[in-house]
Amino acid sequence: MMAGTGVVYDIASVDSDTQITLTVPYQGADRSGAYAIQRDFTADGIPEMASGDIETPTIFTRAMRKIQSRFNLLTGVAANGAPTYGDTAAGIAGTSDTEFFWVPDAGGLTLYQNDNGTAVEQGDYPNSQTLAEAVDAMNGMEARFLALIGSLHPSFGETSLYADFKAQSFVLEVA
Repeated sequence: MMAGTGVVYDIASVDSDTQITLTVPYQGADRSGAYAIQRDFTADGIPEMASGDIETPTIFTRAMRKIQSRFNLLTGVAANGAPTYGDTAAGIAGTSDTEFFWVPDAGGLTLYQNDNGTAVEQGDYPNSQTLAEAVDAMNGMEARFLALIGSLHPSFGETSLYADFKAQSFVLEVA
């Protein structure tokens, strides 16, 4: 990402020590300045911030949008009405080709699709306890995120900074 633009480019490949290929054409050929290459991500592709990162608001916003997309995915999957079976064999026996079914596990549910008699995993979805634990962990990390942002941007001074997860941003209120 280029500092000050809020534009994020994903890297398709690293071609050499001096060349990368982006997933879309670069729009900043007429610009020069600082840039950041975000290299730290969770296993789910959510960007992680670190002290010294430039464009902290952009990284934070991208992380919140990824988290929101996960919640949206859960909502969509929960609404599909697929039946739940005790195991994949029962799911295959109880569904027709291309139909979906759920199988519970310790942390939630796994969604499968019947593909000509084979259970093809579509994704894991947490149960309410696992989801509540994840939300609690995020809430516990919010103060750390905001402290990091404040330390990277001391110009905030006498302001109130908080995360607005619904708007997928952070809010700065001047005192």
